[in-house]
Amino acid sequence: MKLYCSNGSPFARKVRIVLAEKGLAYEVDIQDRLRPVEEALGPTLAIPVLDDGGRRLWESDLIVDYLLKTYPESRPDSPSLPPLSPWMTRPDRHWDDATVLATLATLGSSIVNIRLMSSDKITPENSDYLARQRIRIERCLDWLEERVTDDGFAPGWFSIMDIAFLCPVAFCEAREIMPWRGRRKLDALFDRHRDRPSLLATPVNARH
Repeated sequence: MKLYCSNGSPFARKVRIVLAEKGLAYEVDIQDRLRPVEEALGPTLAIPVLDDGGRRLWESDLIVDYLLKTYPESRPDSPSLPPLSPWMTRPDRHWDDATVLATLATLGSSIVNIRLMSSDKITPENSDYLARQRIRIERCLDWLEERVTDDGFAPGWFSIMDIAFLCPVAFCEAREIMPWRGRRKLDALFDRHRDRPSLLATPVNARH
């Protein structure tokens, strides 16, 4: 198994957290730059990309779903920690959870858009598109705050929804993209998992 990624990508970090939670061994090919088009690993020109025995998958949600279904066993780091959920969405709450995941994907994409465009000196202050992205981030966070519980998005579990929230906002904080805090339940969710071993093993590198 080989994962192509960068240190900074919150989408790649989501996959790496799941791999760490499951204790799966894998090689990693890390490049902290945009890979040239001729070196692209799939038609999306994006990372992460997972190669598992010749099966190549891209887009983090697809990769995570594959890992959950192909490698159902998890390796709990501590009996005191909530276990990794064995599913993307709860079977009895599929559409609710799928909507949360879709919102989290939009949140992550908007955060990354603002960061990447800043390299070309394009910011929410001089771009109507990025100003809208910043509003979208705020709206997504407000919506998520209304739906998360005091025990995360799926009480009793360390869910993919939790991970899909933690990765982009940690990236947002490390890169100083914009303030995101100020929502009690989301703040608590972030702080509660800060020292979880799988997150400590996949830190956000603030330099890239």
